[in-house]
Amino acid sequence: MMQEAFLVFITNISLYPTIVFTGLVMFVTLYWVVSLLGLADMDSVDLGDVGGDADVSNLSSTGFFTGLMLKFGLYGVPLIIILSLISLIGWLLSYLYTSFLHQNVDSGILYYVFGTGALVFVLVISMWLTGLIISPIRKNIAKIPKRNASSNIGKIAVVRTLSVTDKHGEAVLNDGGAGLILKIRSDMSDNQLKQGDKVVLVAYLDDANTYRVTPVEDK
Repeated sequence: MMQEAFLVFITNISLYPTIVFTGLVMFVTLYWVVSLLGLADMDSVDLGDVGGDADVSNLSSTGFFTGLMLKFGLYGVPLIIILSLISLIGWLLSYLYTSFLHQNVDSGILYYVFGTGALVFVLVISMWLTGLIISPIRKNIAKIPKRNASSNIGKIAVVRTLSVTDKHGEAVLNDGGAGLILKIRSDMSDNQLKQGDKVVLVAYLDDANTYRVTPVEDK
Protein backbone atom coordinates (compact mmCIF):
# COMPACT_ATOMS: atom_id res chain seq x y z
CA MET A 1 0.00 0.00 0.00
CA MET A 2 2.77 2.40 0.97
CA GLN A 3 4.73 1.43 -2.12
CA GLU A 4 1.75 2.12 -4.39
CA ALA A 5 1.15 5.51 -2.78
CA PHE A 6 4.83 6.38 -3.24
CA LEU A 7 4.72 5.37 -6.92
CA VAL A 8 1.62 7.52 -7.44
CA PHE A 9 3.39 10.43 -5.75
CA ILE A 10 6.49 10.06 -7.95
CA THR A 11 4.31 9.81 -11.05
CA ASN A 12 2.34 12.93 -10.18
CA ILE A 13 5.37 15.12 -9.48
CA SER A 14 6.85 13.98 -12.81
CA LEU A 15 3.82 14.95 -14.87
CA TYR A 16 3.39 18.23 -16.71
CA PRO A 17 2.98 20.91 -15.38
CA THR A 18 4.00 19.75 -11.87
CA ILE A 19 7.43 18.72 -13.18
CA VAL A 20 8.23 22.41 -13.76
CA PHE A 21 7.71 23.27 -10.10
CA THR A 22 9.39 20.05 -9.00
CA GLY A 23 12.50 21.27 -10.82
CA LEU A 24 12.22 24.69 -9.17
CA VAL A 25 11.90 23.12 -5.72
CA MET A 26 14.99 21.01 -6.37
CA PHE A 27 16.89 24.11 -7.53
CA VAL A 28 16.05 26.27 -4.50
CA THR A 29 16.75 23.34 -2.15
CA LEU A 30 20.19 22.92 -3.69
CA TYR A 31 20.79 26.67 -3.47
CA TRP A 32 19.87 26.73 0.22
CA VAL A 33 22.28 23.88 0.90
CA VAL A 34 25.04 25.62 -1.05
CA SER A 35 24.35 28.90 0.77
CA LEU A 36 24.40 27.28 4.20
CA LEU A 37 27.75 25.70 3.35
CA GLY A 38 29.09 29.16 2.49
CA LEU A 39 29.48 28.47 -1.21
CA ALA A 40 27.13 31.28 -2.23
CA ASP A 41 25.49 34.36 -0.73
CA MET A 42 21.89 35.50 -0.80
CA ASP A 43 21.56 38.85 -2.56
CA SER A 44 18.37 40.87 -2.31
CA VAL A 45 16.28 41.67 -5.34
CA ASP A 46 17.59 44.91 -6.79
CA LEU A 47 14.68 46.91 -8.12
CA GLY A 48 16.11 50.30 -7.49
CA ASP A 49 14.52 52.90 -5.23
CA VAL A 50 11.03 51.46 -4.88
CA GLY A 51 8.67 52.68 -2.23
CA GLY A 52 5.14 51.97 -1.19
CA ASP A 53 3.83 54.61 -3.59
CA ALA A 54 5.60 53.20 -6.63
CA ASP A 55 3.62 53.28 -9.82
CA VAL A 56 3.33 49.66 -10.87
CA SER A 57 0.53 50.19 -13.36
CA ASN A 58 2.93 51.00 -16.17
CA LEU A 59 5.14 47.93 -16.50
CA SER A 60 6.96 49.29 -19.55
CA SER A 61 8.45 52.14 -17.51
CA THR A 62 10.61 49.77 -15.46
CA GLY A 63 10.90 46.74 -17.70
CA PHE A 64 8.39 43.92 -17.89
CA PHE A 65 10.07 41.52 -15.46
CA THR A 66 10.84 44.18 -12.86
CA GLY A 67 7.40 45.73 -13.25
CA LEU A 68 5.75 42.33 -12.85
CA MET A 69 7.61 41.68 -9.61
CA LEU A 70 6.67 45.12 -8.35
CA LYS A 71 3.05 44.55 -9.18
CA PHE A 72 2.97 41.36 -7.11
CA GLY A 73 5.04 42.90 -4.31
CA LEU A 74 7.99 40.59 -4.92
CA TYR A 75 10.81 42.80 -3.69
CA GLY A 76 12.55 43.89 -0.51
CA VAL A 77 13.66 40.41 0.62
CA PRO A 78 16.34 38.04 -0.70
CA LEU A 79 15.46 36.67 -4.11
CA ILE A 80 15.98 33.08 -2.97
CA ILE A 81 13.18 33.49 -0.40
CA ILE A 82 10.82 34.72 -3.11
CA LEU A 83 11.76 31.84 -5.42
CA SER A 84 11.39 29.34 -2.58
CA LEU A 85 7.86 30.48 -1.74
CA ILE A 86 6.76 30.61 -5.38
CA SER A 87 8.23 27.14 -5.97
CA LEU A 88 6.62 25.52 -2.92
CA ILE A 89 3.20 27.12 -3.42
CA GLY A 90 3.28 26.38 -7.13
CA TRP A 91 4.37 22.80 -6.54
CA LEU A 92 1.53 22.18 -4.09
CA LEU A 93 -1.16 23.72 -6.31
CA SER A 94 0.07 22.00 -9.47
CA TYR A 95 0.30 18.69 -7.61
CA LEU A 96 -3.34 19.01 -6.59
CA TYR A 97 -4.25 19.82 -10.18
CA THR A 98 -2.31 16.84 -11.50
CA SER A 99 -3.84 14.51 -8.90
CA PHE A 100 -7.50 15.45 -9.27
CA LEU A 101 -8.06 17.16 -12.62
CA HIS A 102 -5.26 16.52 -15.07
CA GLN A 103 -5.71 12.75 -14.86
CA ASN A 104 -8.94 13.13 -16.84
CA VAL A 105 -6.92 14.33 -19.84
CA ASP A 106 -4.20 11.76 -20.21
CA SER A 107 -3.01 12.22 -23.78
CA GLY A 108 -3.08 14.31 -26.91
CA ILE A 109 -2.79 18.02 -27.50
CA LEU A 110 -5.44 18.80 -24.87
CA TYR A 111 -3.08 17.39 -22.24
CA TYR A 112 -0.54 20.13 -22.97
CA VAL A 113 -3.13 22.84 -23.63
CA PHE A 114 -4.81 22.34 -20.27
CA GLY A 115 -1.44 21.75 -18.62
CA THR A 116 -0.01 25.01 -19.94
CA GLY A 117 -3.12 26.89 -18.87
CA ALA A 118 -2.82 25.39 -15.40
CA LEU A 119 0.89 26.26 -15.31
CA VAL A 120 0.22 29.94 -16.03
CA PHE A 121 -2.70 30.07 -13.59
CA VAL A 122 -0.75 28.37 -10.80
CA LEU A 123 2.27 30.63 -11.40
CA VAL A 124 0.13 33.78 -11.11
CA ILE A 125 -1.59 32.52 -7.94
CA SER A 126 1.78 31.52 -6.46
CA MET A 127 3.27 34.97 -7.14
CA TRP A 128 0.20 36.66 -5.65
CA LEU A 129 0.26 34.53 -2.50
CA THR A 130 4.02 35.01 -2.15
CA GLY A 131 3.54 38.77 -2.34
CA LEU A 132 0.98 38.58 0.46
CA ILE A 133 3.27 36.44 2.62
CA ILE A 134 6.37 38.61 2.29
CA SER A 135 4.53 41.93 2.62
CA PRO A 136 4.80 42.10 6.43
CA ILE A 137 8.38 40.79 6.25
CA ARG A 138 9.32 43.51 3.77
CA LYS A 139 7.77 46.21 5.96
CA ASN A 140 9.62 44.99 9.04
CA ILE A 141 12.91 44.87 7.16
CA ALA A 142 12.36 48.44 5.97
CA LYS A 143 11.93 49.56 9.59
CA ILE A 144 15.23 48.05 10.74
CA PRO A 145 17.59 50.97 11.35
CA LYS A 146 21.01 50.93 9.71
CA ARG A 147 22.63 52.98 12.48
CA ASN A 148 24.97 50.11 13.36
CA ALA A 149 26.38 49.89 9.84
CA SER A 150 28.89 52.71 10.22
CA SER A 151 29.87 51.54 13.71
CA ASN A 152 31.11 48.27 12.20
CA ILE A 153 33.76 50.08 10.17
CA GLY A 154 37.21 49.01 11.31
CA LYS A 155 36.03 45.75 12.82
CA ILE A 156 37.40 42.36 11.79
CA ALA A 157 35.19 39.70 10.23
CA VAL A 158 35.82 36.18 8.90
CA VAL A 159 35.07 35.23 5.30
CA ARG A 160 32.41 32.48 5.06
CA THR A 161 32.16 32.09 1.27
CA LEU A 162 34.75 30.28 -0.83
CA SER A 163 35.90 33.54 -2.36
CA VAL A 164 35.27 37.28 -2.32
CA THR A 165 34.95 39.42 -5.45
CA ASP A 166 33.54 42.81 -6.37
CA LYS A 167 30.13 41.14 -6.86
CA HIS A 168 30.04 38.27 -4.37
CA GLY A 169 31.06 37.45 -0.82
CA GLU A 170 29.91 37.08 2.78
CA ALA A 171 31.63 37.32 6.14
CA VAL A 172 30.68 36.65 9.74
CA LEU A 173 31.16 39.43 12.28
CA ASN A 174 31.35 38.42 15.95
CA ASP A 175 28.76 40.58 17.73
CA GLY A 176 28.85 38.73 21.02
CA GLY A 177 25.91 36.56 19.99
CA ALA A 178 25.24 34.23 17.09
CA GLY A 179 27.26 36.46 14.79
CA LEU A 180 26.22 38.76 11.95
CA ILE A 181 26.40 37.60 8.34
CA LEU A 182 27.43 40.57 6.23
CA LYS A 183 27.68 40.98 2.48
CA ILE A 184 31.20 42.01 1.57
CA ARG A 185 33.01 43.05 -1.60
CA SER A 186 36.67 43.28 -2.56
CA ASP A 187 38.43 44.88 -5.53
CA MET A 188 41.44 42.58 -5.29
CA SER A 189 42.14 41.49 -8.85
CA ASP A 190 44.04 38.34 -7.89
CA ASN A 191 41.14 37.11 -5.74
CA GLN A 192 43.30 36.29 -2.72
CA LEU A 193 40.52 36.28 -0.15
CA LYS A 194 39.14 32.85 0.66
CA GLN A 195 36.98 31.10 3.24
CA GLY A 196 38.35 31.51 6.76
CA ASP A 197 40.41 34.63 6.01
CA LYS A 198 40.12 37.63 8.33
CA VAL A 199 39.15 40.93 6.75
CA VAL A 200 38.74 44.50 7.93
CA LEU A 201 35.50 46.34 7.17
CA VAL A 202 36.81 49.56 5.63
CA ALA A 203 33.66 51.12 4.15
CA TYR A 204 29.91 50.67 4.07
CA LEU A 205 28.11 50.95 0.72
CA ASP A 206 24.62 52.08 1.71
CA ASP A 207 22.98 51.61 -1.70
CA ALA A 208 24.08 47.98 -1.96
CA ASN A 209 24.01 47.24 1.79
CA THR A 210 27.51 45.78 1.56
CA TYR A 211 30.90 46.38 3.10
CA ARG A 212 34.14 47.02 1.27
CA VAL A 213 36.89 44.92 2.88
CA THR A 214 40.62 44.44 2.86
CA PRO A 215 42.60 41.47 4.22
CA VAL A 216 44.08 41.60 7.70
CA GLU A 217 47.82 41.89 7.34
CA ASP A 218 49.86 39.39 9.31
CA LYS A 219 52.21 41.00 11.77
